[in-house]
Amino acid sequence: MNQPKRPSGKPQSNASRKPAASQSRPPAKPPVNAAAPGPVRDKPRTHVSTEAARRRQHQAHAASQSLDEDELRVQQMVALASAVAASAPDRRGRRTGQDELERMVRNTLRERDDDTLYEALEQLRYDDQRGHVFLREVVEEGADIIVLRRGEKELEINAFLIPLLVRTRGGLQEALALADGDAFDALRTSLQEAGLESPGARVVLVHHLYHPEEINALSFSEVEAMNRDAFASLTDKKILSVPAIERSMRGWPASAFGTDDEALELRFLLGFSLKDVDDSFYAVPAEEAAADAYFEARAQRFRQWSEQITPLMRQCLTGQSGEAAQCQVHFLYQDLFHGAKHTGNAEYRTLQMLSELEAGLAQAGVQAAQASAFFAIDDDEGETHLQIVLRGAQGLLARSVQPVDGDLQAALFDAADAVASLGVAALKLAEAIDADGQPLRERDFPAA
Repeated sequence: MNQPKRPSGKPQSNASRKPAASQSRPPAKPPVNAAAPGPVRDKPRTHVSTEAARRRQHQAHAASQSLDEDELRVQQMVALASAVAASAPDRRGRRTGQDELERMVRNTLRERDDDTLYEALEQLRYDDQRGHVFLREVVEEGADIIVLRRGEKELEINAFLIPLLVRTRGGLQEALALADGDAFDALRTSLQEAGLESPGARVVLVHHLYHPEEINALSFSEVEAMNRDAFASLTDKKILSVPAIERSMRGWPASAFGTDDEALELRFLLGFSLKDVDDSFYAVPAEEAAADAYFEARAQRFRQWSEQITPLMRQCLTGQSGEAAQCQVHFLYQDLFHGAKHTGNAEYRTLQMLSELEAGLAQAGVQAAQASAFFAIDDDEGETHLQIVLRGAQGLLARSVQPVDGDLQAALFDAADAVASLGVAALKLAEAIDADGQPLRERDFPAA
């Protein structure tokens, strides 16, 4: 996936001391019996400080100071996130220092300083897993939800995604996706008609079906900027450009599917919802049982909507209606941008993993119940992967390697559940898996 690269740590450089212009070393005195001075080239050299030299020296010092300030900002964010994550929540569910951390993150997003965010998350990933998870949640929410004022009113805008798994013959074609304008307009209005968004909200869908590489390429600050674009467009009477949203539509990569291949692909619908901050439609009850009922009712509305909208969605995807559409659509749950991104990627990777493991079993002619599964986390140069191998009496049967960009423990247990669904009963956890598929220092898989 074309994910934004996490920056490596900034080097700390201490600028070397340079003498001031008035501190140049005087020429050494000649010996008493020295010969008469020779040609001009034998004259002692003197240091002449020019304006250009002073300017270069100032710029070098400023660059070194900037590096120090950037590193200090990262360390402040790391320390604050660790402290906040370690504190106990109060009755409102807030933690000591959480307001300050959220302010720091919002300011960093507005300044488009993704380096600080990614470096802080990278440090916490190794040093404080709890702090890493908490800071990631704060950063993702800060990018996904923005509260701004228009006149006397406070308004909230959020970016959401609806992931789709689409099965076709030959793969989707970008030129046909969402090309039917009337069908796309009906799709957008259906979100409020089905009760997925408040009747009082203003909801828009971006007229582009996003490939996972386009979604995964968006950094935290780019999502925040897209939210601001949408807010300005929905609240300003003048027609405004939306440069951040336009930049997000990078286009699909070339398809590797042949015309007769059965293709299963992941795509995303991107939308924005603008509403009053006190809109009761979005108010989650404080009591746990009532909150569970609130979310279950919303999930039920989504299931009903997805069933009703499927024929229209096929038309939006292929430009064809009825049997001519020749595609199957499975909707994953609508969620805020980063939550839906993680859900869509995780589901698609799980299906890829199962397909690879099933193919290995079929090629070896071995039943799943006769195989043992081994799981290992591999962390190489800042990229985390989950390795799964199936082994039998004859050795390696199948292997799958999938990237992990969220909670490691959740990814591990989800993968174990998926492998167990194949009929594999023996599950083991290994410290590593070598190039030949041999697990190293394995043990029984931990209970959930």
